[in-house]
Amino acid sequence: MTSLRILVAAACLAPGLAAAQGAVVASTTERTAIVETVNMAERSVLLRGDAGAQSGVLATVRVGPQVRNLAQIRPGDRVVVTVTDAIAASLARPNENLPATGAAAVATRTPEGARPGASLSEAKRMRVRVEGIDLGRNSVTFTTPENERRTVRVENPRMRQFIRTLNPGDQVDVIFVESVGLRVLPPA
Repeated sequence: MTSLRILVAAACLAPGLAAAQGAVVASTTERTAIVETVNMAERSVLLRGDAGAQSGVLATVRVGPQVRNLAQIRPGDRVVVTVTDAIAASLARPNENLPATGAAAVATRTPEGARPGASLSEAKRMRVRVEGIDLGRNSVTFTTPENERRTVRVENPRMRQFIRTLNPGDQVDVIFVESVGLRVLPPA
């Protein structure tokens, strides 16, 4: 479901963005925490990080009324958070019209009475200017439309191939997507 939300968000913002001259990469991480206590009056859940029952870090999470299945969460339940980051990049042709910078968001939550869960996917489209490429470190430095200078390390082999085609001054259309999913499972 996460992959589908990423594809929908990217397709809405840039049909055909990463075609022949581009690349798309994504990475997903997952973390688990254990519910220690639930305080319905405060609408808070005390979670112990996945480092283990004795040494895990404690965190209190307060939730608003939009979390409609809070009463179903019990001590011992596992909270699984999945985060997916994706980027699609395509070389922009010289003198090509700038794309409309845009953003989109898709949110879901489980039906009333179901095990608690929710997701949020956000995508942001922009054209950036390449400032430098360091092939030895597999990194690229670029400037955003807001004049923010960023350097990113490129891990994916397909994206490394893509940055080899770049030169300082090139314009690149990019979509950054982040998707966060949360689900509550009964104790293992």
